[in-house]
Parts: sequence; C-alpha cells; structure tokens
Amino acid sequence: MRGFIDYRMAKRALVREVTRGSVSVQDVCDAHPELLRAARYGGAGTHRTCPICRLADDRADVPLDEADTLRLVTYAFGDDLKRKSGQVVWTRQELDDLARSHGSFTAYVVECCLVCGWNHLVESFLLGRAYAG
Repeated sequence: MRGFIDYRMAKRALVREVTRGSVSVQDVCDAHPELLRAARYGGAGTHRTCPICRLADDRADVPLDEADTLRLVTYAFGDDLKRKSGQVVWTRQELDDLARSHGSFTAYVVECCLVCGWNHLVESFLLGRAYAG
C-alpha cells in the first residue's frame, strides 16, 4: 500500500504523557459527537482495550472490562472525491469502489472509545487509480 503511515508510536507517546500527568484525560478523551456516532453504528470492532480505560482500571485496581468498545472508523479525504470527501467509509467494499473510481485520495483510520471518548489516528494511506498496482 503506497503512502502508508502508522501512528502507533505517536499513540504510545501520548498515552505515556497521560500516564505521567503532563496531558489530561480530558484533552485526549474528546471525541466529536459525529465520530462517536460513526464508531457506535458503523465502526469496526478491534478486540483491543482502550488505553485510557485500561489506565483508569489499573489505577482503580479493578478487572478490565471485556466489552468491545474500541472501534475503528475510516474517513476518506481528497479533491477527487468532491462531495464525498470527508465522509465515513462504512465498508472495505466501499473503500475499494472509491479507489477504483477516483484518481487519488487519502484514507484515515481513527480509533474511538465508546466509553471515554478516546480517539487517535491509527493509520493513513493513499488510494485511487493513481496508486493502483
């Protein structure tokens, strides 16, 4: 995949800053209502625990919640997409269809916690006919 960027290192650094207290939980658990709606009704489950909820559970010395509340939401942005730019891409098939029918755009995958509102960019990548292999 061309133009692939993984944001795991940035996520780890941010969680570390929250753990140290130099960044507040309110500053990282600030998901926009539309992101939360997209995550709740169309986000892909991750089978991972939210890092901020895990931190809170560890501090409170309580067992981790096993609910699948950390979701992935994909957005597509690009001039070639016209009105579709900035919209949620609900399925992999929809993403593939956009890639076949448009010259170039960037897909952004964001993780969002339905419990605390944590949200962070997971990855981004270039798609479209310009990048077809």
